[in-house]
Amino acid sequence: MRFTSLLLFVFLFNGYALQAQEEKKGSVEISAGGEIVSSYLWRGQNYNHNPSVQPWAEISWRGFTVGCWSAFRIKGEGDDEVNFYISKSMGFLTLSLQDYWSYSKINPSKYFDYSPETTSHMFEGSALFSVGEKNNFNLLISYLFYGSDASKSIYTEAEYVRSWKSNEIRAFAGYQLKGEYYAEKNGFVNIGCTYRRELNLGNKVIPYCSLSFIINPSIRSTYFVVAVGI
Repeated sequence: MRFTSLLLFVFLFNGYALQAQEEKKGSVEISAGGEIVSSYLWRGQNYNHNPSVQPWAEISWRGFTVGCWSAFRIKGEGDDEVNFYISKSMGFLTLSLQDYWSYSKINPSKYFDYSPETTSHMFEGSALFSVGEKNNFNLLISYLFYGSDASKSIYTEAEYVRSWKSNEIRAFAGYQLKGEYYAEKNGFVNIGCTYRRELNLGNKVIPYCSLSFIINPSIRSTYFVVAVGI
C-alpha cells in the first residue's frame, strides 16, 4: 500500500490521474481531485498518516451524489481507508449515508465482513443544514449506527465559512453527544479554523493550499495541518 500511496502522490502533482475535472452530460456531473495533507485528522482524531494522500471522485445527478473518498498513508502507522457515500441535497438540507472502511497489514480485514464483532466498517447517517453563500453557516449531525463503533456515537458540528476572492476561512466546533468513538466521554473534541487560498495559475484546474489549527479538548492536544490539493 505504501507503493500505491507514492504512485498516487506522483499522479496528483502531475495533474494526470487526480486532476480536478467536471464533465456535464445533460444533468450529470463527474468530478475528481485529491489532497496531500501533512497529517490525517478527522473530527479531532489523529489517524497517524504523516503525510497522507487523499483522492476522491463522485458523480452527481439531480441532487443525488455517489462518491468515493480515500486516505493512503505515505508514512506513519495508521490504517488506510476507502470510504463510499451517497447523499441527497434538498435545498438547505443534505442527507448522507457513509461507509467508512479501514485496513492495514497490522489490522487486516475483509471488505465484505459486516459482522458487528469483526468488521472494520462503520456506517454513518448524517444530516447537514446549510444556509448562505459567501458567508455560510453549516450544522452537521451524524450517527455511527452500525459497525466497529459499538457505542454508536453521535457527533454534531457547527461551522462558519467566509469566502472572498481566492480566500476562504472556516471556523468549526465539534461535540460528541453520545458514545465513545471520539472521546471517552461526551464533550468538545474538534475545535479549530482553516485558512484556504486558491492558486489561480490560469488553467482550468485550480490548485489550492490550506493551513488548519485544530484543538481536541478531550485529550488536550493541538495540531497544525498543511494541505495542498486540486
